[in-house]
Amino acid sequence: MSKLSARVATEPNDVDVLKLATLYLHGARQPGYDAWFHQAEYWLSQVSAANHSSTEYQLLRADILQQQHQFDAALASLEQVLAAEPQHLSASLMAARIYLATAQHQAAQKACNRLWQQDLFLFSVCSYEVAGRNGDWQQSYQALLVLYKRQQSLPTTIDLWLRGILAEQAEQSGEQEVARAWLTPILADAPTSLWLKWADLSLALAEHRQVYQQLLSRHQQFGLADSLLVRLAAAEQQLDVDSNVSAELAERIQLRLARGDTEHAADLAHYFLTVAPNPQAALHWAELNYKSAKEPDDIALLRQSERALSGQLGTTP
Repeated sequence: MSKLSARVATEPNDVDVLKLATLYLHGARQPGYDAWFHQAEYWLSQVSAANHSSTEYQLLRADILQQQHQFDAALASLEQVLAAEPQHLSASLMAARIYLATAQHQAAQKACNRLWQQDLFLFSVCSYEVAGRNGDWQQSYQALLVLYKRQQSLPTTIDLWLRGILAEQAEQSGEQEVARAWLTPILADAPTSLWLKWADLSLALAEHRQVYQQLLSRHQQFGLADSLLVRLAAAEQQLDVDSNVSAELAERIQLRLARGDTEHAADLAHYFLTVAPNPQAALHWAELNYKSAKEPDDIALLRQSERALSGQLGTTP
C-alpha cells in the first residue's frame, strides 16, 4: 500500500488508485481498521470520470455504499455492472447480500440464480442462505453442513462467508454453542461482522471473560470501533473489572449523540440495552436501525428493545 501510494503521488493513474481503494476496503473489514473505509472512499473519489462506468469502480462504489447502509444506491451501481455482465459473480453475490439485509428474499434468490451456470457451489450456498432467511433454518443448515463437509479446501474468504452462514443458521435453530463453535477457530482472520456475532453468542452463553480478554487485546492493539467496544464494555460490567472501557465508550456515545450521528444506529441500541440501560432510547435507535437493516439480528434487537421497554412500564411483553 505504501508503494502504491508513493507511485500514485508521483505518477497518478486510475489502475493504481483502484488497487489502493480495494486494499483499504479489504483492510477496513478487520477489527480496529474501520477508519480505512474513509481512505477507501477517498481513493475511489480520485478515480477519473472516464473510468466511473468501469466494472471495478462500480463494484467498489457499491461495496462502500452497502457498508454505509445506502442500499438503494449500492444496488444502482450493481445494476450497471449486471447490465453489462448479467452473470458477474461478485456483483450477483453482493446484490443477494443487500437484498437479504433488507429482507427482500425473492429478489435475493433471483440474484443467486445468476450464479448457477457460473459456479454451482456458490449458487448452492447463496440459495441455502436465502432458504434459511425464509424460515427454513434447520433443513437449510443440514443441507449446507453436508455441502461444507464435501469441500476439501476453500479460499479463506469463502470459508469465512460459509462459516458465518452456518453460525447464523445454527443459532436460529436454537444451537448457540454450535453457532459459536463455527466462528471461534477463524477469529484471527474474521471480519468485524463475524467478531460481532461471536461476541454476541459468547455473551449469551455467559462467556464474558473470553469476550473481555479477546476484545480488550484487540482494543489495546488497534483500537476498536463502537460496535465491538459496546460488547467489550458489556463483558467488562458483567465481570466487574476496573478499566476505562466503559468510560471511553460513554464519551464516544455522547459525541455521536451531540453531532446527530445516525449511522449504524444498532450500536446505540446495544449501548442503551446492555451498558447504560435506557429502554426508551434503546427502542428509538433499534427502530431507526430497522428502517434500513432487517436481518435476523436487527429484528432480534428490535424485539429485545420492545421487551425492555414493556418491562420498564410494567406491562406484558
